[in-house]
Amino acid sequence: MPNWAENELTITGPDVQKVLNTICSKSSADDEARTLDFDKIIPYPKIYKELDQRSNEYQEKFLAIGKDDPERQDKLNTLAAEYGVEPGTPWLMDGFNSGGYDWCCENWATKWNARGISLTTRKDSSNGSTHKTAQCSFCQTVHNTEHMTVWVCQQCGSPLPDSQPLLAFMEFDTAWSPPIPVIEKLASMFSDHAFELKYFEGGMGFSGHARWSEGVEQFHHQYDYDGPRGG
Repeated sequence: MPNWAENELTITGPDVQKVLNTICSKSSADDEARTLDFDKIIPYPKIYKELDQRSNEYQEKFLAIGKDDPERQDKLNTLAAEYGVEPGTPWLMDGFNSGGYDWCCENWATKWNARGISLTTRKDSSNGSTHKTAQCSFCQTVHNTEHMTVWVCQQCGSPLPDSQPLLAFMEFDTAWSPPIPVIEKLASMFSDHAFELKYFEGGMGFSGHARWSEGVEQFHHQYDYDGPRGG
């Protein structure tokens, strides 16, 4: 088992929901990947994905053959022929153990995807004020909303979007270290947003604080850590 680094990621900007929609995996069977999937930011190579899938499929078929099944040996022989292995082989080498582990460590700076994910959103009032304008999503007309009581487009009558953007706060764990390359890439994908990451790893005793804005790193400070978090 690894030491777990605890991560806190804050996302602010004009369309935080678009960022959240981009980093989640709608097709994943893993509920947590539906919130934050590193593969949506820096894609895990197809060759390893296919080997992982093949290994999982073989394992499911192998375990489905009951030990008391009178046709067990014939079914094992058929399964072995299908996958090109010796009959009775309990598992196949997957992509993670065929290079995927090293790839994850190099490209994500952690060997697995995020775990233990928690997401909360709220209106972003960090600047102490809201935007004074709003653009209609339908006709693109920009309105001064400072004195509006009913937010409706004066050109086409459509409801105007909320002028105060969302702030997203996400907590998650990663194995051994924080996913700095992943957040760095995410910041470059959404250069009109700001990303602030704090992390704590109690096992090895380190922590850090980094921020990206306009697609580039503003700072990244690392500290010794002696506290109850992580590990």
